[in-house]
Amino acid sequence: MGNYIVKRVLSAVLFSVVMLCALLSLSQVKAHQTHENTHQVNEDKQGSAHYLGNEALLVIHGEHKVLFDPFFHNDFGFYQKVPEHLREKMFKGIAPFNDIDVIVISHAHEDHFSAEDIVTYLNQFPQVTLVGPSQAIAQIQAHTDNASVTNRLLGVSMSFGDAPWQKTVKGIQFDAVRIPHAGWPRRADVENMVFRLAFDDTNSVIHMGDADPLTSHYVPYNALWDASKTKLGFPPYWFLTSAEGRYILNDIMHIEETVGVHVPLNIPALLEQSGKAFFNQPGSIKTF
Repeated sequence: MGNYIVKRVLSAVLFSVVMLCALLSLSQVKAHQTHENTHQVNEDKQGSAHYLGNEALLVIHGEHKVLFDPFFHNDFGFYQKVPEHLREKMFKGIAPFNDIDVIVISHAHEDHFSAEDIVTYLNQFPQVTLVGPSQAIAQIQAHTDNASVTNRLLGVSMSFGDAPWQKTVKGIQFDAVRIPHAGWPRRADVENMVFRLAFDDTNSVIHMGDADPLTSHYVPYNALWDASKTKLGFPPYWFLTSAEGRYILNDIMHIEETVGVHVPLNIPALLEQSGKAFFNQPGSIKTF
């Protein structure tokens, strides 16, 4: 009888140990799953900017993907073209160039823009919307009368000093202002647009095209710059090599972090000496 009682007690203890181990294991699995889910959420909230060439960028934040100045052919023997393997990925929609939402064109110069390439791309990817200055839109329309393409063109038409253009496109808040092209007033006729895209309340990026680094161009838009800080800006490199350019970025536009673009193949000594970050190698990535 004593042995029987002992066996029952041992069995009960063993059963309890097995159940406890099972519960602990299940708890660890759930904890691991929770950790993975949290990690995924954090990844989704993180943004990344992928450098393609000259001022061409792919910016990703959450489910949003935006291409800036992605298609051009003329490097003027001076700037970085988009390598062919990256162009091929874009035209085939190969990751990370799948599911693009919007193409943004800063201005219609041929080291930033090819209307023919844009038409080819928009014909292939009917979910993509294009936002750009009216000069670029006119060139695209001259290449096609296909309504399925032209209906997805959002033109920004404004004179310097006009109120900011503001619109929500594919869930992204767009602010645009016309800032004179570098070399002002010589190129005053060029519709160069500075675009700020806000993905949420704390994550926004600015693409400046070939903006001129003169303080008086930016002061009229102080209310826009003061409304919220910009997480990451992509100024042409010449802003980083002058005190006035850096003042505009930091103290007027309130950009928290910058990465220079439009960097010549032969990197200017002043840019290297500035200690500022810049893109010059296609495939480079900056997170924000």
